Amino acid sequence: MFTKPATSLLLATLATSVLGSVAPAMTVDERWLARRALNVGMGTRYGADCTEEDCWQKGACAFTDYTLPASVDGSTCVSEDIWNDGYQCGGCISVSYKGKTITVMVTNKTGGDKNHLDMTPDTWDKLTGNAPGSGPGGVDGVEWQFVKCPIATPLTIHMHGGASQYWPAATVEGASRRTKSLEFSGDAGKTWVKTTRDINNFFVAPGTLPSSTAWVRVTSHVGTTVVVKDVTLASGKITKATKNYA
Repeated sequence: MFTKPATSLLLATLATSVLGSVAPAMTVDERWLARRALNVGMGTRYGADCTEEDCWQKGACAFTDYTLPASVDGSTCVSEDIWNDGYQCGGCISVSYKGKTITVMVTNKTGGDKNHLDMTPDTWDKLTGNAPGSGPGGVDGVEWQFVKCPIATPLTIHMHGGASQYWPAATVEGASRRTKSLEFSGDAGKTWVKTTRDINNFFVAPGTLPSSTAWVRVTSHVGTTVVVKDVTLASGKITKATKNYA
């Protein structure tokens, strides 16, 4: 029988050995949390021979005329269980298969179970070396977890098609973290109007705003905020912020 000190030492050694592959620079507690966040499931590919952006333009995340940042390796659809009514749109996922790891962005949704990722042909090739992967012929054992996107440039506010001061509706693009909420201000930040997130990832304010420009405040899933001033409230208009989420 082990003594208490010996048992503690043994457990610490085992934890270090088993979890060290997750992130060696982390503490034992941090590695344990990282391992708990790791999901394992089915990976497939979709889109026949469509190019990266063409696979998901005007898809369920409302990304229109959007180019994937060069620092992100590819994109993926996620299952309805992961989708969470569009909450995961624009979020990044670290995906690993047979020793290869890439970072992909959520740009669309698909069927499948709570751990299913369905990738574009280009992304699938980067991860698996173009292993057979359409429909039921996918591969199991794909490991993934949400991570901060490797995006250093400022995020943008993209007004939805048909948007105006009379129908304020916008999507957040190029964010380093998932966006939890978006608010409009028609009085230079003195008061804020909350929006409702459409299932297809654009935020709509009730009523109208006093002018054709407004401030926009977005909040990430970890609570960090970015304020974008003088956003033009016009259909398809894109306004760049001065920074991204911390």
